[in-house]
Amino acid sequence: MRHCVPQCAPTGSVMESKHIQTGRTVALPLSQAPQPSVRFLSAAGFAVLCALTFVVSAEPAKMFRWVDENGAVHYTDQIPPNQAERGHATINNQGSRLNAVAPAKSAEELQRDAELERQRAQQAVLMEQQKAADAQLLRTYRSLDDLLMARDGKLAQFDAVIQMARGTIRRQQEWLRKLRSEAADLERGGKPVPQQLTDSLGKGERTIRESYATIVDREQEKAVIRHDFDGDIKRYRQLKGLPEDQAAASSDASRLALRNLVTCQDSAQCDLYWGRAVAYAQTHATTKIQTTNATILITAAPETPTDLGLTLSRIPDKEGAAGSIFLDLQCKNATPANTVCGAANANATKVLNEFRDVVIGTQAESAPAAGASPAAGAPAGPAPR
Repeated sequence: MRHCVPQCAPTGSVMESKHIQTGRTVALPLSQAPQPSVRFLSAAGFAVLCALTFVVSAEPAKMFRWVDENGAVHYTDQIPPNQAERGHATINNQGSRLNAVAPAKSAEELQRDAELERQRAQQAVLMEQQKAADAQLLRTYRSLDDLLMARDGKLAQFDAVIQMARGTIRRQQEWLRKLRSEAADLERGGKPVPQQLTDSLGKGERTIRESYATIVDREQEKAVIRHDFDGDIKRYRQLKGLPEDQAAASSDASRLALRNLVTCQDSAQCDLYWGRAVAYAQTHATTKIQTTNATILITAAPETPTDLGLTLSRIPDKEGAAGSIFLDLQCKNATPANTVCGAANANATKVLNEFRDVVIGTQAESAPAAGASPAAGAPAGPAPR
């Protein structure tokens, strides 16, 4: 399209018009000049009109490039309504791409994007929580020594309860030995055992089981505390740039405190485990069995440094499940404050290490250590209860 720009003259009968494409100036009689639709047109209005005319004429034509469901490529000036969601590109009349519209996402893609967004939001929350926990950890403990002291202090509280429970067990065992001796004397003299004496024996056994249940509870709580503090200590070292103490982690023997505990899933499994545990105790104890029934087994106290007395306790679960079986070792040099057998009784460590695997059936029974004598023989005093 050709556009002429009239150049207005204040007076005269001729108006000059300049052709945009050729640049030539053409003289037109005033009578042949284009007449405006209004009587007067200001210079500013005339300039706006000319600018709009140039913009409209200079706007490039647009085409759409789209691909149908068969893969065929189309170039049209409009997008068919049924193809609008398949995506397309806009190009100009020189073939240059102006913009592109991606295809509409499927329901699966939208669901996947929503899940990714949820995961990103959850990760952001976790990062904020970790940041707050790190700040709290650094505010609470000024040094690694403060953190270790806090851990040891909490563990010491549970150790004190465990020591008291073990002291109660030892006293009850001594009391039961005296009661059994009295009952044996009466039986040898042909006299009946009074009901009060029988009741006292049962009470002592219940007290021992309850004390072992206390020990198991406190040991489990200690395991939780150690686990939590292990995470705090590791994180504190990372935040402070401190190396990990591999030697301390590998030499911590107290982590094995529950190796002599077996948990049952149901009563049938607990019956099976109890039978294996009793056989294990009979094989490895070096003192004779004094008491045995469906819930407890107690051997005589050790008399020499190499003797090993064993106590088995079947502990019911407070929530009504099958419960657990706990093995306790007693050596001559052990005290309530130091229940670990000394180097003189190397068999104690072996018995503890193998107990759990043998009872749950992942390891075959091994022979007793040299010098150990099975305690399966007839017990001293009255028959086992």
